[in-house]
Amino acid sequence: MEGLPCGPAAVGAGSLGGVTRLFIVRHGETEWNTLGLLQGAVDIPLSDAGRGQALQMASALSRLVAPDAVLVSSDLSRAHDTGLALGAELGRQVSVDPRLRERAYGVWEGITPEEREERWPEQVAEWHAHGNPHIDGFEVHKLVRARMVEAIEEWADAAPSDLVVFTHGSSARIGMMGLLGLSLDHRTLGNLGNTCWSRLRRRYGGDWTLERHNVWVDALYVESQGAGVAQ
Repeated sequence: MEGLPCGPAAVGAGSLGGVTRLFIVRHGETEWNTLGLLQGAVDIPLSDAGRGQALQMASALSRLVAPDAVLVSSDLSRAHDTGLALGAELGRQVSVDPRLRERAYGVWEGITPEEREERWPEQVAEWHAHGNPHIDGFEVHKLVRARMVEAIEEWADAAPSDLVVFTHGSSARIGMMGLLGLSLDHRTLGNLGNTCWSRLRRRYGGDWTLERHNVWVDALYVESQGAGVAQ
């Protein structure tokens, strides 16, 4: 199915209790992932391995989500193409929302960890300490959280049932921490692996609960056996 750059309003009216489950899925593997390079806002495509991961994820996750699930992805191709794999399984379109893209890493995008350590030792230490180094073009936590939470809440309000979001490692983690009201001063959640997912549920009061985190694609096959969408 082709992705459409439409907003939540195009999906249809929802309600606060309409979305019971949110699935947040990280994109499949890329060549830069295997090299340990920060991708950020650079549009790096899926590798052959990543495309295979996306197909495996789609086969399993299609048995778990509601048939009328809303699918939305980052505008970066590695996330969008991962989402299209599930869209093909479900016969659903994959909408695009730029607010779901990976955080910008500025001048660190595309360079090796060794070069990063050599050229910016103090900033790397800052990054490991609190995640917000002072370098050109780096998108700080609070900005990533604001756009991720805004986008997910809007799509959740409009979706009639499940919402599946295809995004990236850092933006997914910070977005989930924002939904859960967790402090960004601590790395409470780890990043998702490639094509791994987390499941959250929104209660009628609007609060989010984390039910599953960083589920590997192999576990999807086990979980989907006879589970249907009522789980």
